[in-house]
Amino acid sequence: MSLRGLSSLVRQLPGYLNIVRDLRAGRAEMVTGPAEKPLLLSSLWQSVRRPILVVSPRPEAARRIYDQLCIYFESEYQPLFFPEPEVLSYEFLSADHATNSERLRVLESLANIPTTTPSIIVASVGAVLCKTLSMELFRKISFSLSTGQTIHLRKLMAHLVNIGYRRESSVDIPGTFSLRGGILDIFSPNEDLPVRLDMAGDEIETLNLFDPLSQRSVQKTDMTKIVPAQEILPSIETQESATTPISDLNFSNCTSDMRAKIEDDLTMLFSGNQLADAAFYNGFINHTSLLDYMPQRTPVVLEDEIALEIESGLIEQRIQEIQNARLSQGELPANFPSSYFNWSEFKERCKIHPQVAIKAWDGMNKALGFETPPSFYGNLNEFTSTVRDTQRSGGSVTVVSRHSKRIAEILQEADIGATIITDIYDLPRQGDVRIISGYLEQGWQVTTTDNHHFLYTDLETFGIIKERRTSSLKRARRTPVLSQLNIGSYVVHEDHGIARFSGTTSLDASGDDREYLVLEYAEKDRIYIPTDQLDRISPYVGSSDRPPKLTRLDSFEWSRAKQRVKESTQEMAKDMLDLYAKRQVAKGHSFASDTVWQQEMEDAFPFEETEDQTRTIDEVKNDMELVRPMDRLVCGDVGYGKTEVALRAAFKSVNDGRQVAMLVPTTILAQQHYATFTARLSPYPVTIEVLSRFRSKKEQKDIVDGLKRGAVDIVIGTHRLVQKDVQFKDLGLVLVDEEQRFGVNHKESLKRLRREVDFLTLSATPIPRTLYMALSGIRDMSTMESPPEERFPIKTYVGEYSDEIIKEAILRELERDGQVFFLHNRIRSIQRVAEHLRSLIPEARVSVAHGRMGEEDLETQMLAFNNGEVDVLVCTTIIESGLDIPNANTLIIDRADRFGLAQLYQLRGRVGRSRTGAYCYLLAPKRQHMTDEAGKRLRAILEASELGSGYRIAMRDLEIRGAGNILGAEQSGYIHAIGFELYTRLLNQAITELRVEQGDADETSLNPSAEVRIDLPLSAYIPQDYVSHLPTRLAVYQRLTSLRTQEQVDDLRNELRDRFGPLPETVENLFYIVSSKITADHAFVKSITASNGMIILTLKGPVGGASTVIHKALGDSATVGHQQIRLNQAHIGTNWTSTLQDILQKLKQFQETLPLPSQR
Repeated sequence: MSLRGLSSLVRQLPGYLNIVRDLRAGRAEMVTGPAEKPLLLSSLWQSVRRPILVVSPRPEAARRIYDQLCIYFESEYQPLFFPEPEVLSYEFLSADHATNSERLRVLESLANIPTTTPSIIVASVGAVLCKTLSMELFRKISFSLSTGQTIHLRKLMAHLVNIGYRRESSVDIPGTFSLRGGILDIFSPNEDLPVRLDMAGDEIETLNLFDPLSQRSVQKTDMTKIVPAQEILPSIETQESATTPISDLNFSNCTSDMRAKIEDDLTMLFSGNQLADAAFYNGFINHTSLLDYMPQRTPVVLEDEIALEIESGLIEQRIQEIQNARLSQGELPANFPSSYFNWSEFKERCKIHPQVAIKAWDGMNKALGFETPPSFYGNLNEFTSTVRDTQRSGGSVTVVSRHSKRIAEILQEADIGATIITDIYDLPRQGDVRIISGYLEQGWQVTTTDNHHFLYTDLETFGIIKERRTSSLKRARRTPVLSQLNIGSYVVHEDHGIARFSGTTSLDASGDDREYLVLEYAEKDRIYIPTDQLDRISPYVGSSDRPPKLTRLDSFEWSRAKQRVKESTQEMAKDMLDLYAKRQVAKGHSFASDTVWQQEMEDAFPFEETEDQTRTIDEVKNDMELVRPMDRLVCGDVGYGKTEVALRAAFKSVNDGRQVAMLVPTTILAQQHYATFTARLSPYPVTIEVLSRFRSKKEQKDIVDGLKRGAVDIVIGTHRLVQKDVQFKDLGLVLVDEEQRFGVNHKESLKRLRREVDFLTLSATPIPRTLYMALSGIRDMSTMESPPEERFPIKTYVGEYSDEIIKEAILRELERDGQVFFLHNRIRSIQRVAEHLRSLIPEARVSVAHGRMGEEDLETQMLAFNNGEVDVLVCTTIIESGLDIPNANTLIIDRADRFGLAQLYQLRGRVGRSRTGAYCYLLAPKRQHMTDEAGKRLRAILEASELGSGYRIAMRDLEIRGAGNILGAEQSGYIHAIGFELYTRLLNQAITELRVEQGDADETSLNPSAEVRIDLPLSAYIPQDYVSHLPTRLAVYQRLTSLRTQEQVDDLRNELRDRFGPLPETVENLFYIVSSKITADHAFVKSITASNGMIILTLKGPVGGASTVIHKALGDSATVGHQQIRLNQAHIGTNWTSTLQDILQKLKQFQETLPLPSQR
C-alpha cells in the first residue's frame, strides 16, 4: 500500500514552498507534529529527488518515523533504517548479526547510487556518530557475480573471509558461505535471500536464490551483488592506514597482560582473523561515518536539534566514563581512538549539506495549516455523520485502518459511497471517501487552496490503534532429528537401548559398500547400524539435564525398562480415554453466539491477531457453544497471546450471564491479569475482582460474598480461589494459568470443577509436535507456535563482565524510564551483587528476588517491581517463566556461560514485550576462563534466529520441558529412562491399541505393513566428499528412510541435486533402492535379495493359481514359484536394475487389477 499521492497536497501549501526555497538556500526550519511528519518528509523527497538523511535523538523515535514513512512510498523508493550498533567505545561486546546486516544494507544502497535509488535514510544520532568503513573501501571490496563468469573458487573464498564472511556447513544467516563440491552458497547482508553458484569448472553455470529455511532454490537470477559482511575489516586495510598505527599507541599506563592482548588482537585482525569483540577496535580501524556516504548537497533533516545535542552529549559522557575507568584499570592505551565522533565533529561535517531543522508543535501547525482531526472513540454514528458532512461540503476523506472492510460496511449502511483501494497515486478529488487497509499511528486534517482533507486512522475512529507487529521471525521448519546429531551425542536404538554415537564407517558387505553408524554401549561394546535402519534410531532427549546411563548389551535391562514404560503409558492412556469419554456425554452449558459487545471488545485489541491466535480463539468459542463442558489446553510461550484468548472466553461467559474464575499460581500474575482484564473491559458493565493475600480480610470477605450473590462477574486469584468458603452463584468458566505449578490438593479441587463447568488451561511452555499429535484424539489442545512478534527486535550483546558495561546498560534503560532484570543465579552472593549495583548506580532503586525467600517477601518484591517502584531487580532464574512486565526491557545475565542454550533463549524472552526496543547482555569471564562449549552457546544465542540450528535445539529442549509439565513428574522419569522420541512412540501405540479396542480406530492402524527388505549387490551410500557435514548427511539418510511415495523420492532427489550438485552413482543407487521398496510394497513383494546369480522376489503370500498368469505377464526372464519369483542375472544381463524395475511395475499393475489370492 502507498499514500504517495497525498504528497501532492503538501506541495499546494504556501508554507511548504517556503521550506523548499529555504532548503535550496542552505537551511530551512519545519514546524511539524508527529502525525503529518512522515507526509512532509516524503513530500520533501518528492521535491528534491535526492537521498535525505533524517536524524532522530533516540533509536525508538527513529524506528517509529521509519515505520510511518514506509506507507508514503512505492516499493521502488522505500525508505531505509540505519540502526545504531549500541556498542560504545572501549566496550568488549559483540552485537547481534541482524543490526550488522541492516547497517550494511543501507551502506550498500548509498555506495551504489545511481544504480540504487535510496530515498530517505532514518537514523538515530548514535547511529550517525558511530564510525564505519569508508565508502571507497566498501566499493572496492564489493563485487558482482553473473552467469557465465569465470572465477577462481579458492581465491573467491579467501576474499569472502577477508571481507568478513564465515564458512559454515550450510548457509542460513547473512555473512556466511558454504562450499559443497562445485556448489558455493553465499548470503550477502544486502540481499533478502542467499545465492547459490553452480560451477562448471571455473565458470558459473547457474545462479539461484534459495530459501535459507528449506535450502531449496526458489528463483533463477543472472547477477548478484556481494558486499562486505562486517564493518571492521582491518585485513583489507594496511596497518599504516589505520587511524593510529600500533607502534604509536601509548601503552605506558597499561598492564602487561592488556598490552599483550591488544597487540595480539590487532595482529590477528590485520592477518584476516575474526574476533568476537572486534567492535572494541572500531575507532582504531575506521574513520568515516554514514554522513560520508551521503552524496554532496543531499539534505540532512535534524529532528529537534536541542534533543540531538543532549543525546550526543550523553553518549560522549558515557564514553568518557568508560574510557576513564579502563585507563584507571590499566586496560586501555592513553591515545586509543574512540569509535564515535562527537557532536561538534558531526555538525562540522554537516556544513556541506543543506539542513532542515524540525521543531515540534502542539495541536495547530500555523506554518503549514495541519490540525488534529476529530476523534470518535468508537462512536461510529458520529464518525459517519462527520464523513457525510465532509463529503457534502466538497472535502475529501482518507481512512487508513486495520478494519477496512468493517469501515466500508459502516459507511455503506449510512449511504456514503466509499471505495477500498490499495494505493493512492493522485490528489484526492472533492467528495472522495477512500479506505486503505493498513497502519498509521494517527491522522491529520489540512486545508489547501481548493479543498479540506481529512486523514483518519483507527486511533480517531475506534479510540485505539492495532499496532503493526514486525518480526523477522518465521515459523521454524521442522528438521530431521538426526540433523542435530554430533559425535559423542547420546542416541536411543529401539531394540538395543541408549548408546553414544561414535561416528560412521564404511563396510563392504557382500561386495557392496554401505555406510554404518557406530554406536557405543556400556563396557565399550559396539554395534554397527546400516543407514537404511535409521528409523529405529533417535537422538536421546531426556526430561532433565543429567546425562543418561548407557545400556548394557548383555542384559535384559533395556527390555525391562521399555516394558515398565509401556505399562505406564497404557495406564495413562486408559485414564485419559476414560476421562475423554465421560466428558463427551456430560451435559454442560451451551454458550450463545458472539454478541455485538463481544465484537466491539475484540476489535479494541491493540494488536493484529496472529494466525495461531485467531485459530485458538475460534476453537475455544466453538467448544463453549457446545453442550458438553469444554476442557481445552492452550500451549505457547509468554507473548504468544494466550491472555487475550482467555480474556475473550471470559467476556463471552459474562455476556451469557455466567461467572468466571481465573486461577493463577502467584500473586504477581494475579495482579498482572487483573490489570489487563480491567483495562480491556472497562467500557463494559463487568465487575472484576482479585482475590489474594494482598487484599485485607474484609475485602476478601466482601469478594467472596459478591461471588455467592453473583455481584462479581470475574474473579482472578491464587489457590485462595479453591478454598471451601469460595462459592459461586453461577460459575460458567474456569481459567487456569500454569496448572503444573499447583499442588496435588489444588489439582484435585480443579478435577472436580472440570466435570461441571467449561475449563480452559493455559501453559507457557511449548510442547513437541509428536506429543501433540499423539494426544490430539483424546485431549482438546491448541498450540500457539507463532513466535513472539516484536515491534523492535531484542538486541543481544555478548561481552566480558565489566562495571562499565553494566552501568551503561542500566543508565540507558533508566533514561527512558524503563526497568532492568539483573540475573545473578547464586543466592549465596546475590545480596553482595545488589549492594555493588547500588554503589555503582546510586540513583537506581535496586531490589532482590530469589527462590529461597519467604513467599510473602518474594511476592512483595515482585509486586514492587511490577508496579514500577523498583528500577533494577537482582534475581535468580525465578523470572524464567510466567512473568510479563512490559516496562522491563533490559536483561543483564551474569555468568551467561553457565546457562544452557534453551535457558538463555527463554530468559531472553522476558524482555521485548512492548513497543520499546529491548536489550539483552550476556556477560561472561574472559575467554581463557570459559569452556569452548560455553563459548559456542553464547555465539549461538548471538545469532539467534529461526533459521539457525541453535534456535531449533533450544526449542526442542523447551518442548521437552513442556511435555513433562503436561504429562506429570512420574512420566518425566520414564521419559528420562528411554528418551522422549521412543516414549512418544510407545504412548501413541498405547492410545491406538485402546482406541481399536473401543472401536474408535481401524485395526490396520495397529499393524502397519512391514517395510520391504532389499539386499542387492549395489554400493549405496552418500560419499563424504558429496555431503561432508556429518549431521547433514545423517539427516539425508533419515529422510530417505521416511519416503513413502515416488513423488517424495523425486522431490528429495531434486533437492540434493540443487544443494550438492549431480548425484554420484552410489547416491543414485540409494534412490534406486528406496524407489524399489515403494513399488515393491504396492506389488505384494516382501523382500528382494540376490544370491548365487539369482535375484529373488519373496512375496507376502502364496500366488495360488495365479502363477501362470503372472509368468505370462512377466515373460521368460522370470521363474514364478509358490511364493517367490526368481530372475537369472546372467539371463537378463548387466541391465538387471531396469529389468527388476519393469517387473515390479508389472506386479504392481497386476496387483491393482487382479489382487493375489491372499489379498482378496
